[in-house]
Amino acid sequence: MNNRQTTSRNVLATMALLAPLYLLQAPAAIAQTAKTIVVSGLGGNAAYDEQFTEFSNAIADHARQLSKEESDVILLQGEQATKQSILEAFSDLQQHTTDDSIRIFLIGHGSFDGNEYKYNIPGPDLTGTELIDAVNQLPASQQLLVLATSASGAVLEPLAAAHRVVITATKNGRERNAVKFTEHLVTGMADPSADLDKDETISAQELFQYVERAVAKHYEGEKLLASEHARLSGDNAVTIELARYGTLLANQAEISEDLIAERQQISAQISSLRNRKADLTEDEYFDQLQSLMLELATIQRAIDTPASAPDQTLEQTTEQAPEQTPALAPSPPADDNAIPAPSDDEVTPGVE
Repeated sequence: MNNRQTTSRNVLATMALLAPLYLLQAPAAIAQTAKTIVVSGLGGNAAYDEQFTEFSNAIADHARQLSKEESDVILLQGEQATKQSILEAFSDLQQHTTDDSIRIFLIGHGSFDGNEYKYNIPGPDLTGTELIDAVNQLPASQQLLVLATSASGAVLEPLAAAHRVVITATKNGRERNAVKFTEHLVTGMADPSADLDKDETISAQELFQYVERAVAKHYEGEKLLASEHARLSGDNAVTIELARYGTLLANQAEISEDLIAERQQISAQISSLRNRKADLTEDEYFDQLQSLMLELATIQRAIDTPASAPDQTLEQTTEQAPEQTPALAPSPPADDNAIPAPSDDEVTPGVE
């Protein structure tokens, strides 16, 4: 093999690593309708009440950027965040189909008495048993449940399901102090450094890793023993989009959501190919990798090109692609305070 071939293959291998690294199975290239519930619980004092309201507003704003209709996002705050209102919102989601995607965020304080988790809200608290029963009635094939409360790890395992991603601010019910988790969750949604694969979207997986590292950095900086350890359960967190930025956000009104889904699908094929590398000859691997990377570049170019730009056929774009380095989404600006990306040998944490 000559130097040019070696260099080309090294470039392709590097680009494959920049494609989404964690996708394990390809979603259908059809955009799902995302339904979101955001609840802000009792703060216990004015400072926490204000903080929880601010956090819930920010999360709801990100959800609205990704939603098709205003009604796709339900925000419950203050006296509206009662058990009845929450369960009614869950009940409404039962009317949707398995094709929908559901995201639920519970923000505030939680408690655990050794037997039952409780989410603190006006009036009677929402118990872990009631939460589990309500969520298990939801038909959506893609579900995300984020419990940004103290003691939330108590219900991590009971909430786990094959089609559901569960993120909790603590690893068990014994971590009962108010959490820093939510602050960094909200910050990460707006921080391009959370986008590890540089596709201008921030997935639940990427956000979890950002928050996990940010919380650890906070306690290290304060020279305190960490009183919270976030946990994630579920295999498909990388397929759940939570925020956008840059060109993708600016042009999303002109971009087909199916195109975004198609990019996810090809990225998943790249990940699958990387997992099968040992079963292929070197030529087979790089031939398939090159084909997929060119497809990914073509789709990315379509996403990056505003609708007002001159029309270009797919055939023309594909013909030009081999003559240039496949285009990836622009890298985010440098940030001295950014949370560093994990190394390749770090293991994504799961349920302990």
